[in-house]
Amino acid sequence: MKKLLSILMLGLFALVACEKKVAEDVKDDVPAGKITLTSNAVMKFGVEGGQGEILFDFVEQATEASRARVVEAIAVVEWIAVEEITSEKVLFSVSPNAGEARNSTIKVSCGVDSFQVMVMQDGTAAADVTFEATHVAGTYYGKFLVDGGQTEGFNYFIILSDMQPAGINEFNYATEYRFDIYADESAEFSKELRIPLGTYTLDHSRSSRAGTIDAYKDCTYLISSNGTTESFSSCTLVVSETGIVADIVLKSGEVHRVIYNDAPIIGDYSKDTYADVYPVSQYTDTLRFDVTGGFMYAYYRGDWFGTGHDVWFMHMIEDKTTFSGVYLIFNFIVPKTVGGFDNQEGYLGEYKLSNPDESLDWTFPAGRLRDDSQQLNAYYMECASGMIDMSKAAPIKDGTIKVEKIDGNVVITVDGKDDAGNDIKGTFSGVVGIIENQGVVVK
Repeated sequence: MKKLLSILMLGLFALVACEKKVAEDVKDDVPAGKITLTSNAVMKFGVEGGQGEILFDFVEQATEASRARVVEAIAVVEWIAVEEITSEKVLFSVSPNAGEARNSTIKVSCGVDSFQVMVMQDGTAAADVTFEATHVAGTYYGKFLVDGGQTEGFNYFIILSDMQPAGINEFNYATEYRFDIYADESAEFSKELRIPLGTYTLDHSRSSRAGTIDAYKDCTYLISSNGTTESFSSCTLVVSETGIVADIVLKSGEVHRVIYNDAPIIGDYSKDTYADVYPVSQYTDTLRFDVTGGFMYAYYRGDWFGTGHDVWFMHMIEDKTTFSGVYLIFNFIVPKTVGGFDNQEGYLGEYKLSNPDESLDWTFPAGRLRDDSQQLNAYYMECASGMIDMSKAAPIKDGTIKVEKIDGNVVITVDGKDDAGNDIKGTFSGVVGIIENQGVVVK
């Protein structure tokens, strides 16, 4: 199960119509300004449905023709229809609802600028359970290899709870709703980790396409406060600027509505707001290692550092079965020209320490230990049964790293230094494996 790794590293798109309309007027080529919402971000409807309008304006003024030419609106469910777009509003309709309460979003865009409005509709029957979450937690993985292919969307793991979650693999007697979603947007290390806005639908085909939730029982499920778990039969998760709403039918048939009334920001390790711990290494001499038959994981994180470069995160363990032995992590920065995730071996190359005054192509950031106990960027560690022995851990602060493929194995050669100036030298050879029990788009 992929989530187990977080101890250390901290179906087709919904089978619904995609309603898209574009205002038509091509008489004026003057570009419109930045579009901004001026009406409510959340719109509520009764079971009878009805008409709605979304009002917008531009931060920088533009001609009427220009506005109309570039504005478009998209609804991703059948029960919402975009009827008309003018130069300052979107008109839409909501169908009557004979089932449970439901919710979705309408995305309004103008070029690269956009906003989303949440549409909520009452149902003919109330939910069996209405749960108000007070905390959102989770993490960002990116794209990775899976059995039979690779993921298509960027993977985020989300927890909605009534207490601060203790961790992905820990239980603190809270009620937690867990969602493994795929989005079309990557995250960035130095920014707040926001869940991408939009509508996500439970996908039993496990396609990993953007806009889906992986239906696998160990990825998306409910943990009750007594420790029991139950997977979902269906689920729609809607993320807006002001909150999150999930409408869920459990395997038992019980209907749950989960509401989180705050910005969709994950309390995650990726925030760059922690102080570094120094020194870390307790070594007093050269550290050497030689691992063969190890196991590696490679995650494509997109422009993780916001530099215009791609980032591959790799971590590797000597003994996968017990998660013991030598454990290494690296963030490798590569040029976009390598091909992104379409090049599944885009991490192969020779790297030196990143220098902000030089090109970041084929570099790695120096290892860090933050005061929240997270190891980042480039690190040598040793583990026993999934637990790191910090007396045998050292950040790699300088040197070179070579990643090559020899006889089917990926071989990583390290010639670096720790934060005490000791040499770190060695090789780690093994296979880059798949992430188990995850959705997949076969390539």
